[in-house]
Parts: sequence; C-alpha cells; structure tokens
Amino acid sequence: MKWPKIAFLHGRPGPHWAHGAFARALDAEFTYIDTYARWHDRADWAPIRYAKWLVNALAFPYRKYEVLFVEGPHVWPPFGAKFLGHHPCYALIGNETAYFLWSGYLKGLSRWGLLESIARYTGLFIIGHVQARMLKSLLAQKMPPYWILYNGVSDKYLAENRSSLFLDRPVVLLIAHGPGGWRTYYKGLDLWVETIQRAARQVKGLEGWVVGRWEEAEKVRLLEAFPEAPVRFLGAMEDMASVFSQVSLYLHLGRGEAWGIAILEAMAAGIPSIVSEWTGAREAVEQVWPEGVVPLSAEKAAEAVVRYFNLSEAEKKILSENSATLIREKYRLSQAITHFQASFAEALRVAGLR
Repeated sequence: MKWPKIAFLHGRPGPHWAHGAFARALDAEFTYIDTYARWHDRADWAPIRYAKWLVNALAFPYRKYEVLFVEGPHVWPPFGAKFLGHHPCYALIGNETAYFLWSGYLKGLSRWGLLESIARYTGLFIIGHVQARMLKSLLAQKMPPYWILYNGVSDKYLAENRSSLFLDRPVVLLIAHGPGGWRTYYKGLDLWVETIQRAARQVKGLEGWVVGRWEEAEKVRLLEAFPEAPVRFLGAMEDMASVFSQVSLYLHLGRGEAWGIAILEAMAAGIPSIVSEWTGAREAVEQVWPEGVVPLSAEKAAEAVVRYFNLSEAEKKILSENSATLIREKYRLSQAITHFQASFAEALRVAGLR
C-alpha cells in the first residue's frame, strides 16, 4: 500500500523500538517532537517548557506532510495540526500516561492539559485493552475514534521451549529499567521486591533477579526497606538467553505498564509469567494461566508465586509449553505490524484520505 506523507514525531533519545517499527511500516519520516526548541530531555521550568511547545507548534513544517503520527501523547501536535496544518493527527499511546491520569498520579494543570490534548487528536492507536478502558473512562464522550493494537516479539526471542528441568529452580525474573523515582512506581519495583520477600518465607531457596539499569541509591533504598528480600540486581545484560535458561518464573507488577514486551519474550522462551491486572500483556498471560493475573498487592502476588512453585513438574511444563506456543502463534512482531497497518489504513479511510 502507498501511504500518504506521514511525519512520525517522537521523543528523545529516540522512539521505543516497537513504536519505531510501526512508523517504519508506514514509511513515515522520523522527527523529534522538540526539533525547533529542545525540551523533551531537559528539566525546564514549566513556563519555559510551555513556551517551547508553542515554538515547536508554530515552526513545524506542516506543508511537507499529509498526516501527523505522534508517539505520546504530546500536547502541542493536535492543536498545531488542526489550526496551522489542517492535517489529521493521530497519537500512538503506549506508555505510562493513561494509568498516571486514571490513578491521579498526575494532577492539576498537567492532568487537565493532557486530557484536553488527547481528546483533540483525530484518532488514537492504543496498545492494549487495559489502556483503552482507562482512557474511555477518563474521556467519556470526548473519546476520539480509537484502534487497539498489541506488541509482538521479534524472531530472535522465538526459541524452543526449555527443558522442564529448569522450571523447578526457584528463581523469579524481572526485566525493567530505571533509574528510579517515577520509574520505580511505574514498573512496580517496590511491590516486586516486597513480593519476593514475602514469597521467600514459603518457597525454599527463592531468589529474585532484576535485569536493568537502576541507580545504586534506589537499589539500596529498596533493599533497606525489605531487608529479607533475596534480590539480586544484575544490571543491563545483552545475553538474555543465558538468563532465561536459569529462571523459572517471570513476575511483573507494573502500575499501568502499557504492554510489557519483556513479558512476551520470557513467555516465548517457555517461562510462565505472573503480571498485575494493570499490565497490558495480561491479555496474553491470562490465556495461559488466569491465576497469573493479580491485583496490585504484594500479598496477593506472593500467594500467586507460591502457588506456582507448588505446582507439579507436569503442570509447570504445560504452562511453559503453552506460553511459548501462544507467543509463536499470536504475538509475533510481524503479526502486530500487519494488524497496525490495517488499523491505520482504516483510520485514513475514516478521515477521507483513502
């Protein structure tokens, strides 16, 4: 299909790799959201940041494009596209924004401004049903047309199931990056460490491994808060196959994690998963093991971890095999891109561009 001229506006240092794959599938031209007055990676005073939004809205070369596609949401594009460019403007929503709005984590002017801007997009491409439900609740009658997407796993993670021998090793994995602050809240790392501490009291030899970049002060703070938690911070790692071969369970307790591709990658390697009910990939997890979806509660999450390790070897093997099969059959990146392209083509037809 020949696509119209599309600008893909993204943050710094660059778009999420999966979001970039969607944009490349549209032959979109990549451009920073703050090309004309840089702010996205700077801690500017709010009035200065708002002024920079205005500069970007005024300076953007709307005439070069027919459609704006924004990794965000961001505030200025729908207003600029409507009043200066007269273009359709779509948001790709696949981050913490929906949950932070829904939960009240964002307040005041920030909350109001984001809700008003989201309502003014021509349409929304929302990754996962969890985010879509929250946005529908928040926007009600102001909700723009929307299409629900999903993320997929690249071929390098589509490995064969591991031997069930490894499923009895009491090691629980989380892949998440900090460095701290709101990222700890978003990734649910505090709940995760507490859950490991609780579960370790009932599962002999249990360990929790965290792969990802976190500030030393944040790691110290969490381990001081939960001193009995047998948690190891492994840092960022390239060779995930060696990590996957040593763990038995993946646990992710995100507060509004839009999707969580690492969850699917673990499942593709045959590692059963437990996730919070506010994690987008729950829709994959619950197809394999409904008990693997838990509330945002360390107590309930620990009960699920203990329940998993109390399963028989045969039961764990079934969960492992079903996890890997599900990802191979339904959640490949190529499948996610094809679904996205069909959704975007439909959006263009609704807008009268096809």
